[in-house]
Amino acid sequence: MKRIFLFVLSVSVAVAALTSRSLLSRAAFSGNTMVSQAGNAAFRDGLHLGKFDAASGRTRHLSVGRWSSDTNRAWFIAGYQAGYQQVNAAKAVEE
Repeated sequence: MKRIFLFVLSVSVAVAALTSRSLLSRAAFSGNTMVSQAGNAAFRDGLHLGKFDAASGRTRHLSVGRWSSDTNRAWFIAGYQAGYQQVNAAKAVEE
């Protein structure tokens, strides 16, 4: 009886962890990311580096190794892509 309880408990914890992780990943790539995650350090770091690379004419280079957790890496990527696209869109409008 105790084994069954521990098995069910461990499966429940695993399912809850995977569900919350997938929800965070989807939130990282939603269209309102810049508004909802302006306070997220990984997102702001990616946003800054994305803008810097695009303004300097560099190709995309995602240095996700700067962040240790997968969630922060997802936020960094979302911020980087948003920043890179902002600068490229502004350049396209100017031309």
